[in-house]
Amino acid sequence: MTLSSAGWSPWVALMVVGSLYVFGGSRAKRSLSSGRAQCEALAGAAELPGRMVVIGDLHGDRDALVEILVAAGVSDASCEWRGGQDAVVVQLGDVVDRGPDSEGANACLRRLQASAPGAVFRLAGNHEVIWAEGDFRFASRTETPAVRSRLIRMWLDEVSAGNVVGAYAAGPVLFTHAGFRPAMLAKVSPDPFAQNPASVAASLARLVNSELRSAVEKCSGIRCAFEGDLFSAGRDRGGNGVGGTFWTDFGILLDADADALPAGLVQVVGHSAARCSARASPKCEPIRARQDLAAVCVDAGLSVAYASNRAYLEIRNGTLVTLTRTVGGAWRERDLTAEACASDNNPPDSDGRSPPLQDAL
Repeated sequence: MTLSSAGWSPWVALMVVGSLYVFGGSRAKRSLSSGRAQCEALAGAAELPGRMVVIGDLHGDRDALVEILVAAGVSDASCEWRGGQDAVVVQLGDVVDRGPDSEGANACLRRLQASAPGAVFRLAGNHEVIWAEGDFRFASRTETPAVRSRLIRMWLDEVSAGNVVGAYAAGPVLFTHAGFRPAMLAKVSPDPFAQNPASVAASLARLVNSELRSAVEKCSGIRCAFEGDLFSAGRDRGGNGVGGTFWTDFGILLDADADALPAGLVQVVGHSAARCSARASPKCEPIRARQDLAAVCVDAGLSVAYASNRAYLEIRNGTLVTLTRTVGGAWRERDLTAEACASDNNPPDSDGRSPPLQDAL
């Protein structure tokens, strides 16, 4: 990663350890308080919109997108905004590849965003990145070269215009496609003067967005080369890099020691599709989370190319709630915040995982 392109000097990176631990004091204190840090940050987050609807990877399934938008009450079937003044929609990228209608899914998101300026945030995923690099190995047969070229050109223009971003921050919640793993956090640092998780989230989002725009500016036509740590794949995805925010498997965040993640920061990501079927098994939880809420994965496997699940996340005044269409077609709600913030009735196991959610992996 070229940190200087984002206005970051080398000495900042050297301050990562101190800046990531500033919120919890000593390591011993962090070990005792980290399970509560996210709860406290969410409870006190005045910056969060009243209601956020968060949608994971679509992979060419417009029908799945429309069904979620309608179920959440933020759109009608034509993809026109119906969410009112207080709602916000965040889509976590990977709109293209695998499924049959990447063009339709993109068109729906563009229309939704155009009809609600400032209320719809569209993130870039690794599949948009690899399309811009000329890698179409996962493209559906319906995605002809002409369709792919058209979508890439529009995507590049939208990144340049700020309609598609690499990250979005709302209070202590950081939205990226795949998340900051500890090894990646060790490569960069949030603002060394930040004193709260909201400042960390905002700093990291600015870094990702700056790096993405800078990379797009260097593209030749519709062919790009996304270089540096931020765009690298780790060994978990067959690469040799650190593993940036477009390529981190959720298992990396799930297994990370609490002390290796910034206290109070809630990372909401996609990228790692749920493989179970919520309409076939009552045990399936397509949206997965760490017990301490330091990381939540919203890639429910929406696409027909996966499990065709229907699930999304809502953040209601700082409360994280999953909504999943289950056996029989009913929508089930699960309050992740209540579970995480309860008084030690449901502690995480030794690796930080939440036992009730593990059945879904």
